[in-house]
Amino acid sequence: METANPLVSPAASTSRYGACLLFAANALARAVTVIGDAEFAKLGLSYSHAYLLNEVAEQPGQTPTALSETLFLSPSTITRLIEKLEGKGLVRRQPEGKRTLVFATDAGQVLAPAVATAWQENWAKFANSLGEEEAIQLTRQIIAAAEKFSAAE
Repeated sequence: METANPLVSPAASTSRYGACLLFAANALARAVTVIGDAEFAKLGLSYSHAYLLNEVAEQPGQTPTALSETLFLSPSTITRLIEKLEGKGLVRRQPEGKRTLVFATDAGQVLAPAVATAWQENWAKFANSLGEEEAIQLTRQIIAAAEKFSAAE
């Protein structure tokens, strides 16, 4: 079976690579990351740190493995994020038998509402750029695709 060359296939884009999923996904990631980085930088966090902090503030006592699955990040990346947030005094690890549980500190809990506000500000910017319904549909499609890729690993 012959597969179409994604660099030659017609696309609704002015880019020669507009029909390539890898190119399109990365272009979108860069565009939304610029927005997210600016909003979360106001809190002294990257978006990855903000999502992890939000997760442990909302659901205390998660394992790094659970965080890895929820946030679609490798265990080693989760470990680095936790270490950075520990250094900022926002999370703490607590051993429980063979497991390690992650909790927001008091400072992390205090910052969590500002993280939620930044998250909402990001959404407002995305929805303003794309339109509310298109932003919702795109988000659903991206998460569904991420889950399929994750299940295939």
